[in-house]
Amino acid sequence: MKEFRNNQQKSYYCTWLAQNFIAADEGEKRAAVRPQFTGDQGANCARDKVNEHTVFGKGGMAENPVKQRGDLYLILDDGWDVPFDFDPYAHKDYFGSLEVNEQRFPCAKGNPAERLKALNERTKSLGWKGIGIWVAAQRCGKDYKLPFSEADEEYWRERVLWCKQAGVTYWKVDWGILEHDVAFRKFLTDTAQELYPELTIEQAICCPPVNGVTERLQRGEVGRFQDDEKISGLSKQAVSFSEVFRTYDVTPQFSVASTLDRAAYLLPYAKGYLNVEDELYLAAALGCQMGIMRSVYGKGLDDWDDSDRLKEADAALFWQRIAPPFTGGNVEISKEILADEWTFQENEFWYQPINGRTIHQGAPAAVSRNASLPEVSAGQTGAKPFVVCSLNQSGAYSVAVLPRTLNGKRAYVGGKVVCTLQRMPEQIALFGCAEGFEISWKEGKVESVTAVGLLGGNEIEIPLSKEGNRFYINAEQINKIWKTDDKSAPAVVIHVHNKIEDYK
Repeated sequence: MKEFRNNQQKSYYCTWLAQNFIAADEGEKRAAVRPQFTGDQGANCARDKVNEHTVFGKGGMAENPVKQRGDLYLILDDGWDVPFDFDPYAHKDYFGSLEVNEQRFPCAKGNPAERLKALNERTKSLGWKGIGIWVAAQRCGKDYKLPFSEADEEYWRERVLWCKQAGVTYWKVDWGILEHDVAFRKFLTDTAQELYPELTIEQAICCPPVNGVTERLQRGEVGRFQDDEKISGLSKQAVSFSEVFRTYDVTPQFSVASTLDRAAYLLPYAKGYLNVEDELYLAAALGCQMGIMRSVYGKGLDDWDDSDRLKEADAALFWQRIAPPFTGGNVEISKEILADEWTFQENEFWYQPINGRTIHQGAPAAVSRNASLPEVSAGQTGAKPFVVCSLNQSGAYSVAVLPRTLNGKRAYVGGKVVCTLQRMPEQIALFGCAEGFEISWKEGKVESVTAVGLLGGNEIEIPLSKEGNRFYINAEQINKIWKTDDKSAPAVVIHVHNKIEDYK
């Protein structure tokens, strides 16, 4: 298999959560998902909300306010290639056609490749990189009991070539009859590399939205991704050959803890890029891809959605122009495990095994790539934050403080973060809310450093140690320069000035 193209931005805006919010806004009831389709998020009605009007109409999803559209694919999620009013439990064999449904998208005419091209060109005309498509892990019409076969291989080769003709370069491969068939997923990746190297196949191993073994979670034990040996084992295999691997669906309450624990487990085995979905500051600081789902449709509809933090998407994408997502690198993982906690009310969430129970999710306190683990102290709340950091191949360094879910709410818990680097970085980004960040480096020095919000604004000078290799910035200074019209957490870039020749 060919080496994957490095330093490529493969992040996207995914329509799935917007589809759910549009359905909720129209008063439609969210249906309970069947167990074998755990990634579906229990919203059959949401499938009907991906169509020409909701995507391309006035105020549609293609008009998402994110500034860097040209850096992103617009992923048409579950539903785009099936008729309206389709339940996967009743009609599972209809999924996986990869043929644009003409009821949903009357603007798309012609043969399958021409229909895909019509949607792709329309999406590009609105400033996006192009469309990406949600793909069921099965051949349309396949018998549930039959294994992957040569007939399947020809079917998928044909669809890769359709996308080559259409210029479609991203597949988000999700649930389906073959969702846990690692050989099938590897075949897709290898076939794309052979027939159409520009096509990125994003793989995932479908799993419950919380980490751990159900019975143990229900007893109150702290759930970890590694505890489910089947899911973690399949994921370990798949991430070793995937160009992009997605950490998969999580609950809103445990989005940080569950996603971080999966990322920490998978990164040491990853061949390509890791996509951590809508945990945007986690992605930006750890060099991962993003699957943005927050949108204007969610405002006022869901207390746990991040739709009131849209500027975080702009900040994360802006930083990734400086420090692109990367593959490989040395991964360090803290041995300290922090556990988040949430009590789910009856019928609070689509995944029934956790409703009515207090659930715990654990993750490493800190994760780093190509850099030492930071030192983190507890905040005034008495709790430590999760922290991630990385030294990018561009020479830039980034660190993010992430919120916790404790005491019945999700919030930043403060804390101080101390990061020590071997060499002076080119630029530094700080994400999230902390009482302060101390950054130092052993080799190289500067005469001054300044800080400015990643989205612009006033720049301030930050006091520098007399040795020229250490500074400390506190929450008051960060809040002075980070100004947005929503609730987005701070994102600040540190510029170093007047570099002085390295010293020993």
